[in-house]
Amino acid sequence: MILNVFSIIEIFINMISLIVMGWSGILAFIIVLRWKRSQSPSERSSLEDISYLVLLSAIVVLGIRLLNWPLFYACLQSFVPDIEGAMCIFGVTQVKRVLTNISEIIKPISFFLAGAWLIVHQLDQKTKTASLMSTKLIFLVIMSLFIIIESLIDIILMIQISPGKIVSCCTTVTDILNRQTRLVPKVILGPKYSLILGFAFYILTILQIFFLYICLKIISSNNNFRWRLSVLGFMFFFSICNSVLFILSQIEFFAPKIMGLPFHHCLYCLWQYVPDTILMYSLFILGTSAIGWSFFIDLVARSKETIKYVADYICNLYKLAMFCLTACILMNSVHIFICS
Repeated sequence: MILNVFSIIEIFINMISLIVMGWSGILAFIIVLRWKRSQSPSERSSLEDISYLVLLSAIVVLGIRLLNWPLFYACLQSFVPDIEGAMCIFGVTQVKRVLTNISEIIKPISFFLAGAWLIVHQLDQKTKTASLMSTKLIFLVIMSLFIIIESLIDIILMIQISPGKIVSCCTTVTDILNRQTRLVPKVILGPKYSLILGFAFYILTILQIFFLYICLKIISSNNNFRWRLSVLGFMFFFSICNSVLFILSQIEFFAPKIMGLPFHHCLYCLWQYVPDTILMYSLFILGTSAIGWSFFIDLVARSKETIKYVADYICNLYKLAMFCLTACILMNSVHIFICS
């Protein structure tokens, strides 16, 4: 086990998350079961009091969990000098590869669910009868499972990552000719696949921003737009496809150019050598998440009391997405211009 400021904070946050979200998830499940059965006003009032305590605990933990994703990578980065053979975060991930891969997959899901839940909760706060209470509690039960699994994995990782194991450098995986991120696009797009990926990312992202603007104008002018959910669903699917393209284009085209290392394709090294690209990636993640959150709240947060607020929330989230995606491609363009 490697003990430093980052690992201690990481273990502490995950221990608190594990305990509080486990407790909140169990109570939320019990409240959901009893909510529809409760008949007397006193019993309903008692359940409401407990639910407010559960929701308050969840808000605190989820607010912290939104920061846990970057903290996790900061912690892995702090381990690099202690792991023999590691030149960047990639080497640290090889110490416990399976657990680390699972954690890296769960983290964006947890981030998205936490943000979505907090938005639904804020929307419900505008109602007089807490019309989304059942939805929030059911959602909280599902989300607590992800938080518990993620917290357990991170605690085990922090304990089991030790300086004793020799790992391979990232170049042995990210720079080989038969890497999947190279082979698949090359077969589809031809020998100039990397350049095509770079241009495709710009074109799709600009198109996405344009579509967001059009949807924003339609939704803001027509609160009861008939095809709103379908349009939001399409935009969410479009953003997921663009996310895949973003990752591929960064690995195969942008990262080597920004680092000034034409044959090096490690994103972890990119963050290490050019730290402000972390902000660029964060902007892209936040912009993409905002599009997904818009679709999610329109899907689950409709009620007689909330329907008049949902359109405003969607518009604000789309404005956030447009800002983040525009800032992302501007930062990317500045880096390419400087390095060219």
